[in-house]
Amino acid sequence: PPPPPGEPAVGAPGSAAGGTAAAAVAEEFRRLLARPGAAAELSVRTCALELGVSVGHLSAAVRAATGLTPGQLIRHAQVLEAKRLLAGTGLTVGRVAREVGFADPAYFCRFFRRETGASPGEFRRGASGNHHGPRDLSIDPPECRP
Repeated sequence: PPPPPGEPAVGAPGSAAGGTAAAAVAEEFRRLLARPGAAAELSVRTCALELGVSVGHLSAAVRAATGLTPGQLIRHAQVLEAKRLLAGTGLTVGRVAREVGFADPAYFCRFFRRETGASPGEFRRGASGNHHGPRDLSIDPPECRP
């Protein structure tokens, strides 16, 4: 679909998603995700508001820079934080759910299983200090990935 009025097409000359401005927006988005507790409080909309760009512009810039959507990266940050808490603390699954932004522990369990292939309890029992699995995504730009 065409971009909203006033926003250039992605990749069009002068468009932010087509150059270094996209990289700058994506880097600022990455910094937002890296803040302590960010996984629990951020949404694509709140990130766009905080960065002073539209949701569409943020999505285009992040996708151009990383190949992933902002939503995918937020979910990835939630999973990584949940894994860290499950592997490194004795917090209940309900408390871990709240710490990463889920009011409903049952929904968190479904989310975690969908994203990782294991329930939080299964992950905790098999964690043995390794909280990175084969389904983990990298938020590094594609050219930085091994």
